[in-house]
Amino acid sequence: MQQNKTTILIADDHPLFRTGVKQALTSLNYLEFYEAENGIDAIGIIRGIKPDVAVIDLRMPGKTGLEILSELYEEPEPTKILLLTMHENITYFYQAVSSGAKGYLLKETAVDELTEAVVKVLNGETYISKRLSEIIKKGKNDRHINKVLLESINSLTRTERAVMNLIAEWKTNCEIAEALFISARTAGNHRTNISVKLNLHGKHGLIKFAIENKDLF
Repeated sequence: MQQNKTTILIADDHPLFRTGVKQALTSLNYLEFYEAENGIDAIGIIRGIKPDVAVIDLRMPGKTGLEILSELYEEPEPTKILLLTMHENITYFYQAVSSGAKGYLLKETAVDELTEAVVKVLNGETYISKRLSEIIKKGKNDRHINKVLLESINSLTRTERAVMNLIAEWKTNCEIAEALFISARTAGNHRTNISVKLNLHGKHGLIKFAIENKDLF
């Protein structure tokens, strides 16, 4: 019996790069590729064909990778999105994770890491470029967690700790809701309450703290 094909969308405005991505994935069997040269076509393919994985350039004409993620965030699309970028910008990474990305790769190392990234994303895991992961580790503030912050973390309820663990795994509100058998709105309320308890500010403050300190929850 023939195995079902895994469908992959490659969205980038450079044809040679799209070809390179396909060649980098030749070790994987039963793949069916779709291509898009701009963000508008990419989101149309995601909504129409619903590929298993979409490998999308962060910056594209029509719609950027981040705009595609934001537009799909509240929709129950099964496609897992892996972003590619030329920029070692941590802010973009946290924006992508906050918007539902499941993988984040630097273009210059994509050929070496792409197969591993796609396999992990297909298996329900997440993937971050090894170089970017090292940058995050080096940039992390290594000061001792102060007593006030520890008390705040200890004040989190069991459910709030579970939410934090899921946030550290890049889960969206809908995914958190499904995992904990709560509504997406309740998941969002938990995020707000946790941010207040931990005195975290800014749009990406919570996801940044969760990823950098997941061993505390």
